[in-house]
Amino acid sequence: MTSAPADVSVKVLPWATFAYLQPKNRQDPKWTYRQALVNTILKVCLHKYCTFHKGSSQVSLKPGLERSRFVLIDPARSDLYNGVAYSQVTSPEIVGATWYPRRPSRDFVIPHDQHIMLHFHGGSYIVGDGRISSCGFLAKHMLAHTPSQYVLSVQYRLTGPPNGRFPAQLQDAISAYFYLLDSLHIPASQIILCGDSAGANLALGLLRYITNFDNSTLLPAPKCALLLSPWTNIPEAVDTEAWDRSANYKTEYVPASFPARGATLLLHDLEITKSVEEQIAPIKHPFSLPAPILVVTGGKEVLCEENRAFAQTYKSFGHNEAMVDLYVSEPTPHDLFMIGWIMGFQKEARECAEVAGTFIRQFNVQRNER
Repeated sequence: MTSAPADVSVKVLPWATFAYLQPKNRQDPKWTYRQALVNTILKVCLHKYCTFHKGSSQVSLKPGLERSRFVLIDPARSDLYNGVAYSQVTSPEIVGATWYPRRPSRDFVIPHDQHIMLHFHGGSYIVGDGRISSCGFLAKHMLAHTPSQYVLSVQYRLTGPPNGRFPAQLQDAISAYFYLLDSLHIPASQIILCGDSAGANLALGLLRYITNFDNSTLLPAPKCALLLSPWTNIPEAVDTEAWDRSANYKTEYVPASFPARGATLLLHDLEITKSVEEQIAPIKHPFSLPAPILVVTGGKEVLCEENRAFAQTYKSFGHNEAMVDLYVSEPTPHDLFMIGWIMGFQKEARECAEVAGTFIRQFNVQRNER
């Protein structure tokens, strides 16, 4: 067998098609042929995307295939956007979001033992929209295995376009959270924050913002947060060599060019003040958590060790010891709920969702409501 071409080259695909017939040639000999081949296809495609698309995908505020599931959320009251969420050049805008499994009626009342999961999708802040094609798999598993009656997946603004400059994404997260609290009258103790990859960075950023906000009546803390393969050090991603040197690079479907593109666009003209760095590099700035967090990482992803370190750093800070849990899905690469259905990791996705369900159910202490 001849040696493989570069793993981000299209030329690697014909080689992989035949080479992976033998388990010893796969990124992980325990992976199936499908898992190995799709991993390589994704890696090549993401790299080519970054090569030919220098900006970000544009998100649409039209319902599309989601139809009645899709809603438009107006900006919240202006006094909710202050500190790091205030910008003279980036203002809050209408944000789209998709409901799962359906849009609730205007007069629905959520049962006391159920929750609404507010989800922020991954995609390096340059792709993604929270719609069925990208988040349906996650929503299906969270609805089936956690005490969540609904999932609301937010289509926050992507970085790159002028209206997507930081803190646009945080502004959109604040708008969506306040929509649940104020428009739908959901108790904060029945809201679960959730995010995968860049979305986990955003979920944690919202949790920090809620902590620092000077009015806990307006923005009370949620019940808990699920951080799935969190991106905890965005500036570091511009160093593609560090990504490539990871012991898990071989089993990772995300090429270094993808997070580097997202980091470059986000950091382009951003002044890195302390409050900004707390948002984009939260691993460096632990804080006292107002709600428990579950960190989920793949044992075969590049960010695995960083996620482990992040969980330990937060667990060791202040009085956070009982507030942080870590779960490692050993066979899987980055962002299991984004690619599990494509790569064939349905079993592992179910296990992770069950872990999330157990985590959520253990916290039954009611917090002050609005």
